[in-house]
Amino acid sequence: MPPVLLNQVWKLVDTIPHHQLLRASDHALVDLLSQRLAERQELTDDELETVKAYIQSRLTLIRDMALVS
Repeated sequence: MPPVLLNQVWKLVDTIPHHQLLRASDHALVDLLSQRLAERQELTDDELETVKAYIQSRLTLIRDMALVS
């Protein structure tokens, strides 16, 4: 995934209220983050699938960050 897109994912994570990051199911959280990112930037279908896979693989880290923030 391009570094610019990675940066945007993590900036987006920082804007989501922590309670949403902690309470959402895995599927709902992946959908929420990928949809919000797609609203900010036009993504191809391949980019969207890559983003979803990346977010899915980082859910534990995302939730851990929400706990300590």
